Amino acid sequence: MLVEEGYLILKKLEGMKMSEINKVNKGFDGQNIESAIGLKNDSKLLDFEDGDLKTNKFMNGKPSETLAISQMQNNLIEFEKGLDFYDSWIYKKIRQFIYLPIDKTSSDHIIGKPQIVSEERFPNLYKKLAIDFNFISSEIKNSIDFKKTLNTINGPNNYLQIRTKASKKKDGNYTPMTINGHQLKDKYMAFYFKKDFLYNFL
Repeated sequence: MLVEEGYLILKKLEGMKMSEINKVNKGFDGQNIESAIGLKNDSKLLDFEDGDLKTNKFMNGKPSETLAISQMQNNLIEFEKGLDFYDSWIYKKIRQFIYLPIDKTSSDHIIGKPQIVSEERFPNLYKKLAIDFNFISSEIKNSIDFKKTLNTINGPNNYLQIRTKASKKKDGNYTPMTINGHQLKDKYMAFYFKKDFLYNFL
């Protein structure tokens, strides 16, 4: 399925309650949306053939939290030689995506207005994303080179961020994020859109 096709289906769901669509995983709105429009819940890089789907929690008409883009662990090695935004898996994932608010002000969880976000439509925003990514990429490389601990990093435009995103194992511990035998962090980390970026689509 193409992004444009998914967008047209999601337009028909706008204003509906999550309880009105077929529910697969109670409490997981993003996965339920994917199932409702005919997407598979799998681990592929992209949800659509030519882009991704990103749902975001809204409260009182505004984004209430940052928006996860992708985990880092499987791609850490790419930062060793310096990773540019336009060569990254992050760019491939966000080059074009549908941004879908889910308003959770009440318990109903209302499906909001979908928007197609792409470099073609918002070239200036993507230039700022590139600056943020390349700044963060440099900081990650530095931490790898000098075997330092990696912490939360925000890009200079406050559009992108890396921070922890992890679940505990059955034994109650986290899986550390490592590269070349060095522990960068005691748990996994991920890239996020910050709310300053998301506010552009209100």
